[in-house]
Amino acid sequence: MYICGMEMNLSKYSIEELVELKNKITNTIYDYKDGYFYICNVRSYGRNWRENWIFNTHTLQDLCHQYGGDDGIVDVYSNNPDLSKIDNYGNVMFVPTEKDYEVSKEYEYLKNSIPSIEMDLDKWDNRDNVPFGSRPYFAPMYTREDVAEMKLKLENFDMSFVAPVRVNRVYDEDGDE
Repeated sequence: MYICGMEMNLSKYSIEELVELKNKITNTIYDYKDGYFYICNVRSYGRNWRENWIFNTHTLQDLCHQYGGDDGIVDVYSNNPDLSKIDNYGNVMFVPTEKDYEVSKEYEYLKNSIPSIEMDLDKWDNRDNVPFGSRPYFAPMYTREDVAEMKLKLENFDMSFVAPVRVNRVYDEDGDE
C-alpha cells in the first residue's frame, strides 16, 4: 500500500493492530487544527445544535456530507477565506471573528423577532373578539415592556460588527444543484 508516496507493508499487522492504527490516524485527522474557527449549526429532524468539534476543512466536509439535505442541514460560519470548495447543502458564510458572528446573530434575532412577538401580543389582547377555535391557547412569553426594551436595544445597537457574507462556491455558479 502506498501512503503519501511511501510504500507501507500493512500485512505484518493483526486486525486489532490495524484497527488501533486506523483509530490513531482518524483521531489525528479530527484533532488537527488548521488555525481557523468553524461554527457549524446543524438542523436535523426538528432539532438544532452546534457542533463544537470541527477544527479543519476535512472534518467540516465530513459533517457537511453527513447532513447533506436528507438527514439535515449544516450552516457553516468560519474565518477561513478558502471555503469555496466545501460541498454543503446549507449556508457557507465567511465571518472575520466569532464575536462578529455572535453579535450579528443577536442583531438578526432582535430585528426578526420583534414583529412576530408584537403580532402574538396583539392576538392575545384581541382573544375575546375572535371565535373560540381561533383564540391563542397560551399567553405570550414576552410583555409589551419586553418589546419596548428590545426595540430600544435594537435602536441603540452597536453596528460596528461585520455581518457574515455568503461564500460563492464553485457549484453555486453552475446552476441549481
